[in-house]
Amino acid sequence: MVNWEKTASIILVGLTLIFILFPLYWLIVTSFKTRLEVIGGVVFIPHQLNWMNYYRPLFEDVYGAYLRNSFILSIAEIALCLPPGILAAYAFSRLKFKADNHFLFWFLTNRMAPPAAFLIPYWVLYTYLKLFDTIYGLIIINSIGNLPFVIWVLKGFIDAIPGDIEEAAYIDGYTFWQMLRKILLPILRPAIAVCSLFVFIFTWNEMLFASLLTTSPAAMPLTGGLLHYMSQIWVNWSEIAALSVIANLPVIIVIYFLQKHIATALTFGAVR
Repeated sequence: MVNWEKTASIILVGLTLIFILFPLYWLIVTSFKTRLEVIGGVVFIPHQLNWMNYYRPLFEDVYGAYLRNSFILSIAEIALCLPPGILAAYAFSRLKFKADNHFLFWFLTNRMAPPAAFLIPYWVLYTYLKLFDTIYGLIIINSIGNLPFVIWVLKGFIDAIPGDIEEAAYIDGYTFWQMLRKILLPILRPAIAVCSLFVFIFTWNEMLFASLLTTSPAAMPLTGGLLHYMSQIWVNWSEIAALSVIANLPVIIVIYFLQKHIATALTFGAVR
């Protein structure tokens, strides 16, 4: 006898996987096609792998510099946001001061507000301060959104840590910085890994400010460069697909190596 519920579930899962994986498959396949295969009709498997779609933008064009800028920007964001984010999260979690909840909410509003609402003020300010078309300007503007996220996430993790652990450390003669380095940070390692992952992804994928506040290869990241790749005369879909694959690879690699910490962070605080 046919189990219709099981059959329907298998069909539904199969359709869902096709819906999710087919765009990725088509992106990878298109990245190896020639121009004739792209415009000549539907080709599911290229007749020959055209590696020039990857080589030419990175080594004969400016997209190698764009990729370098994306790495510099993302790594700098992690280094800039995590240290103050850890200290601020600890302060909001452990210290009670006047209007602490209002300050925390104000931090969160910087993350919740739509970036486009600040575009014109940032444009005027960056032009006046000569931060326009500089990688330092992008680092600052991304940290305005990333730092509140780090504070909000880490505060929740620190709230789940019993305060008795810190009190025991102080009784043993630890200073605050010793307690932070030897006790709190090792416990928060999964949370720090998750925050680093999301800060990396948020910065790597940011396109609005990257495309409007930078114009030269010295400062523009890959997302802004992809937007400028299209012209009014011709769109090289194969090279755009190749650059899109390259843009997705670092995020996939980072998620792969941090998946253990992500799983630990998801269950953090469930059992004390």
